Parts: sequence; structure tokens; C-alpha cells
Amino acid sequence: MAGPVQRPMKQSEIVAREITKQIVSERLPEGTRLPTEREMLEAYGVGRSTLREALRLLESRGVLTVRPGRDGGPVVRRPRASDLGEALTLLMQFEGVPFSEVFAARQALEPRLARMAAENVDDETLAAMAASNDRMGSDIDDRQLFREENFRFHELIASAANSPLLELFCAALESVADGVAFGVVAGDFTHGHRVLALEAHRNLLKALRARDPEAAEEAMRVHLEEGRASWMAAYRELSRQPVQWSSLVTPGTRMER
Repeated sequence: MAGPVQRPMKQSEIVAREITKQIVSERLPEGTRLPTEREMLEAYGVGRSTLREALRLLESRGVLTVRPGRDGGPVVRRPRASDLGEALTLLMQFEGVPFSEVFAARQALEPRLARMAAENVDDETLAAMAASNDRMGSDIDDRQLFREENFRFHELIASAANSPLLELFCAALESVADGVAFGVVAGDFTHGHRVLALEAHRNLLKALRARDPEAAEEAMRVHLEEGRASWMAAYRELSRQPVQWSSLVTPGTRMER
């Protein structure tokens, strides 16, 4: 059986890849202004419409932003894991994947990352985790602070695993679970859930400090199962529905336990 027919690459796609290659090879930091339109037209030998289509493509991929106004233009932006999360939500929507599968994927991935983190974590990262837990507990009813530090703690564990690709997948799944990828919050932490989550983070930190892979893996498994159970209790019907790109839960919806 013949494979799928590949269409020829559009000129704008070729230009977009060349611009990306330049950004990466020159290690241009986020916020760097790209050359003027005139300079890029000359450099790539294309027409204005082709160049602008290439820039729109890169903007949609999260590689740059286009600032309006006289002093505006294309500016380098570093793609984020939430960009991958957004792409995942689109794929999940088309495939009819229910939101419960996001939890299943996290439960398959994150305990393994916790085990790897226990084998690789350094003292500096452990100190950052402890500081995150301290901030989380300093005002446990500050919902925004708690959400940020919750994400930060999981991010630190994934980073400590020393597996960049798995770290990226983990962060993308986190962004889907938290609603970051589509601009909403998938669920809010009640006081009871915040207390439970903070205790789980402390147990994880204890296992990581001991460099105990089995204990770290089990602590993460328990933590994620508690979170899944709380979310399912609050949003049982929603969890069975296919993920939607932009309408999981309206902002401010509270998760009750």
C-alpha cells in the first residue's frame, strides 16, 4: 500500500523554517527584534505576502510575536510547553479523547519522573523545592499563589529527572490539566484540597531528600490519585466528555470536596 502523498512545501513554510534556524543557531534570546521587513525580503528573496505568511505561521507556532505600531515588528518568543499543550487539546478534541485521559497520562508519566528525580536531584533543586513548599504554605488560602507554586513544584521534579523530552511532555500535560493551554482554569483548589496537596508535596520532598526512588515514585502516585479523585468527584460528567479546545470550565469555577 502506498504511503500518504506529501504535498510540496510552500515557499512561506520554507522561509519560516529558515527564520527558525537562524533564531536557534544564533541563540537569539526572547525579546530580540528581528530584522526589518525590507531586510528580510532581501535576505530571503521572496515577496511581501510570502514573508508575512511565514511570520504569521511562526507567530501561530509560538516562535515569535508581532508587535504593532511604528516601532513594532517581529520579536523572538521562546516556545512554551503550554504551546504543545494547546496543540494536544486540538488533537484530543478531534480524536474524542475524554479529559479523564489527561489524568491517566499524568499518572503513567509523573511517578516515573519522581523516581528519576530521586536518582538525579541536586541540593540546589531540593532547596528550591523546599522554598516552593514554604511559599505554598505561607498563605494557603491565596489560590493564585498556591496554583503557581503547585505548578512550580511539579516543574522542579520533572527538571530534576534530567530527561528534557519527558520534562516537556510533563509540562504540556500540566498545562492541559490546569487549563493554561486554552486560557481557562480547569478546576480550583478548595482549602481542604490545598492542605492535602501541600502534605503530599512535603512527602515527596522527604523522599527526594533521602534519594529514595521507590518512596518518591509511590508518593507521586498517591498525590496524583488524590488529585484525580477530587477532580472526578467535582466534575464526573465533564471528565467523561471529550476535551474541548476552549471551553472546559469557566474561569472561577470552584472545585468542592
